[in-house]
Amino acid sequence: EEAIASYDSALKSKPDSHEAWNNWGVALGNLRRFEEAIAFFDKALKIKPNYHEGWINRGIAAGKVTREKTDLFFRFSFTLPEEAICADIALKFNNSDLNKRGYEGTLASYEEGLKHCQQYTHPESWGKLHQAIGNAHYFQGQGNSQPRYFWHKAVKSYNEALKSLTAEADLPELHLEVLQDLIRVELDLEQTAEATELQRQGTDLLRRLLKQLNRSDKSKKQLALKFAWIQQLTVDLAVQSGDLLQAIKLAEEGKNTCLRWLLDGWSDESSSPNYSEMQQLLNPSTAIIYWHLSSYALHTFILKHNAPLPIILGKTEFVTQAQRLQDFESWVKNWNEQYADYRDKAKDKQSPKNKPWRQLMPHKLEELKNILYISAIQEELNGITNLILIPHRDLHRLPLHAIFTDSFTITYLPSAQIGITLQKLKQTNLRAIGELPLLSVEHPDSEGFSILPHAEIESAAITQLFQNPAPKRIAGEAATNTTVKAALKDSYSIFNFTGHSTYNFDNPKKSALALSGKEFLTLEEIFNIENLKGYQLVSLSSCETAITSNQTITAEYVGLVSAFLYQGVTDVVSTLWTVTDDASCFLMIYFYWQIKKGKSPEVALNKATKWLRSLTFSQLERIYRVILPKLPSNETTLRPFIRRKLNQISQMELSEKKQQRFQHPYYWAAFIITGR
Repeated sequence: EEAIASYDSALKSKPDSHEAWNNWGVALGNLRRFEEAIAFFDKALKIKPNYHEGWINRGIAAGKVTREKTDLFFRFSFTLPEEAICADIALKFNNSDLNKRGYEGTLASYEEGLKHCQQYTHPESWGKLHQAIGNAHYFQGQGNSQPRYFWHKAVKSYNEALKSLTAEADLPELHLEVLQDLIRVELDLEQTAEATELQRQGTDLLRRLLKQLNRSDKSKKQLALKFAWIQQLTVDLAVQSGDLLQAIKLAEEGKNTCLRWLLDGWSDESSSPNYSEMQQLLNPSTAIIYWHLSSYALHTFILKHNAPLPIILGKTEFVTQAQRLQDFESWVKNWNEQYADYRDKAKDKQSPKNKPWRQLMPHKLEELKNILYISAIQEELNGITNLILIPHRDLHRLPLHAIFTDSFTITYLPSAQIGITLQKLKQTNLRAIGELPLLSVEHPDSEGFSILPHAEIESAAITQLFQNPAPKRIAGEAATNTTVKAALKDSYSIFNFTGHSTYNFDNPKKSALALSGKEFLTLEEIFNIENLKGYQLVSLSSCETAITSNQTITAEYVGLVSAFLYQGVTDVVSTLWTVTDDASCFLMIYFYWQIKKGKSPEVALNKATKWLRSLTFSQLERIYRVILPKLPSNETTLRPFIRRKLNQISQMELSEKKQQRFQHPYYWAAFIITGR
């Protein structure tokens, strides 16, 4: 709405701006006012008839108008007095008819645009319109019982686009974008040889672009990440040809290359373990579940001890794989949108308890379990008690451990290479973690973030466990960037942080821990701190709070955890979303108590998670009654807070007190451990 007001003001001073009319139409489309949007696209095209973006946007809106009208008809026809007549009409006007009408409306605008955008006078516009026509054919095929007819039409349109969007005509990046679309449909048509040749052409072109001397390291990295799909497709082609050893090696190589680009910057070097080297991470009771996402398929590899080949699920069902990917992408989009809505309403002090993301989480996780074939995976895991999960792209932000049974102890890794490196470091650490010195950064008074009352309880309890040697504590306004960085350089081995953190999608290196006032400790700064290799455990009792509804990870995920792992920290505990501070407090206290009892970090977190899930209100009441007398008599924040909690529980019925306070996955599924 604000954008529309701005375009209105701009057009008063410059009414012949076709871009402003077009952008106004885009804003209207985002508000689902598609018929109005078409009128604005028409105004843009009247000013500049060969404006291909306007024609493409108009085509999208035209298709949406048909779908919106039909959807409204479906929704309201049964409320009319002539109920029987309307029901009969609705049955005749079925979903395939709806798709056909939307498809025809879209194509009509594109074909009209081609009359104004000729191949030789406007090659870029002509090519982009043919690409858009190809996409319309392709997606029409996906929703049709006989898709191949439409997919062959898509191939023809993409090849038309390539006639003008050539690698030699100063349009190499557009050429690569069309190649991606063409490879996708060739794979759906099971034309493996054609797809392989196109992928080879794309690889050669990308290498030539990267070798251009006038490109900086930063621009090379941006270009390589933009077209990471070229490398990702090599995994699909290897799977399709049955070469599973090559497929897993290529998947690992792609992950490590992207991680290095995002953390270190541009590098032409590439080194990754092969399948036999990945076996170093395995033993008879440990297996790896390794996912790979491309623009075409979602593959799951299972790596087991001494197995000659990885197991892959549904390796011959390529149409099914494409559909599986589509189901997953729809699921992730819905999950992100619901989470963004949940966070926004929480910021506005609205009760989050009745918001879809939190309320529907058990149902959503069950959907994810089915999409990822978790039951089929578990059938392959007889005798396995430990799982290493290596996700890819958007899978990194999901609680994958929560969709497996409780019989597994689960850790995560960004890549097998990182796991191998950390395992070697861990073998040199001879002292038990519970005996090591602790650095505790506690509840910084970060500007713009909420107060965490339980963070004080958590920090006090954990530091009480680590008294020999005495822990280093930095709290409140003392937790400045300078102080925290200086402390991290000292010879501590455990770093516990209670507070807030942020994730930056556009620039992962700016992801940060929130410190005192307006100060932050960024991922980039963590990556450059000396002596972090001496840390065996980092626990970030904080929330990555910048996940939004329209973000997807196209290359690889790099968060704060990655920086610590790259620095040689062997285990990192973190959270996937904004968790209540009481759940975080009690889980982390129990986790460190298990560490002091000699448990490994992964076992300690597994036990802490199960304990939290079973914690009743009666047990919680006893915990608060133990804490209250230990607080200083002049304490003015925590004492009233705990008294209120005790008062609330005391007023409950006995049956309510027996209920498990943190049983819902919202409270416990956010906590993960990454490392070896």
